[in-house]
Amino acid sequence: MQNGQPNNTHPLPHSAHGMGTLMVRFVGLLTVAVVLMTLIWNS
Repeated sequence: MQNGQPNNTHPLPHSAHGMGTLMVRFVGLLTVAVVLMTLIWNS
């Protein structure tokens, strides 16, 4: 039982970290796209 708990808690932070990186990349790309669109619309 004590062996199962650390195994269960280890992958969760890892996958959460991976999801965070994915979200940061997605939001970053979205921001860049919005900025480019705004610049194109304004020019």
